[in-house]
Amino acid sequence: MASASRPSSTGPPDGPTRSVPALEELLGVIARLRRECPWDRQQTAASTRPLVLNEAYELDEALASGDRGHVAEELGDYVFMGFFLADVLAAEMGVDLEAALRRVTAKLRHRHPHVYGETQVAGADDVLRNWEQIKQGEGGKGGGKGSILDGMPGAMPALKQAQLVQERCARVGFDWDDPKDVLDKVAEEVEELRAELRAGTPDRARVAEEIGDLLFALVNTTRHLGIDAESALRDGNAKFADRFRKVEAEFRRQGRTLEGSTLAEMDRVWDRVKGGEPGRGT
Repeated sequence: MASASRPSSTGPPDGPTRSVPALEELLGVIARLRRECPWDRQQTAASTRPLVLNEAYELDEALASGDRGHVAEELGDYVFMGFFLADVLAAEMGVDLEAALRRVTAKLRHRHPHVYGETQVAGADDVLRNWEQIKQGEGGKGGGKGSILDGMPGAMPALKQAQLVQERCARVGFDWDDPKDVLDKVAEEVEELRAELRAGTPDRARVAEEIGDLLFALVNTTRHLGIDAESALRDGNAKFADRFRKVEAEFRRQGRTLEGSTLAEMDRVWDRVKGGEPGRGT
């Protein structure tokens, strides 16, 4: 959901209007590339989809780095890809960019009555509740007689999707009141998984189902704590990979290989690597 706010001395700038000349130049470059470059000319909606996703992930990685120059570069690539796709869709499906922009502008104004109307809100939670109520009153995707879960992107990573499902349900009050209750749910799901694994011959389908329930409960925990589950797991992946590379390096230093070592030996090196990290004891 995008948001809008009245300009203030301490708030965000009025908007990207200062970039209009640069935007017009970019649109001109895209038009010329689509006319004169064989590769750009042959792109389709299907071929552009993975490029759009790649640019989104690269921008997300730049944002996580906090490097202003990197963020600016990836933001430019991301914006370019959006307008490039718009040109492709205009040629392939007759999608009109101006009509699409007018449609989203009208939608944003309609769903922000506290900005463009007389509705009063006490904070961000009220904004989200109003947004969901207004959306349900609209026809089309996610509105009218459909579910608040309609329109969920199927290609979205599973952790992101789980968090979005939970956020949408929370907007209508279907949520835990206390984060401690969510941890109790995690413990409950762990026990149910243990019960399945204790069976003589565990049912793989049931085990997979219980693991899914456990992961969903863990995502719910991160959401209640204000943590993005996808980012947390990505950071965990990076931490594990960094430690594992150090273990490999230590064995190479000793002239040995991991394949020729026991798990106990690898664990001892792992513990030394972990103990040598800042903020950790030995």
